[in-house]
Amino acid sequence: MTARAHGTAASNGLPLHVLSRRVREARAAVHRHRHGPVASAELAEARRDLMLALEEYTTALEQRCLPVPYALHTELQLHKQLFDW
Repeated sequence: MTARAHGTAASNGLPLHVLSRRVREARAAVHRHRHGPVASAELAEARRDLMLALEEYTTALEQRCLPVPYALHTELQLHKQLFDW
């Protein structure tokens, strides 16, 4: 399943505060793995989780016809470009 399809399916019905918390937790995990001792596989998994969380949150906002903050949109696009998503 692609990230976009996964994001769309996973975000259906979940409250925005849950999806927002997932984004914050995923960002924190990436930060921990980048600044501490870690295997590259763990960092790659943390980055994948962040991408999925960003996708889910962005999709949920769009489904509710709410604006996607520019910074969130930019972060998502940056990660997609950096990690060939």
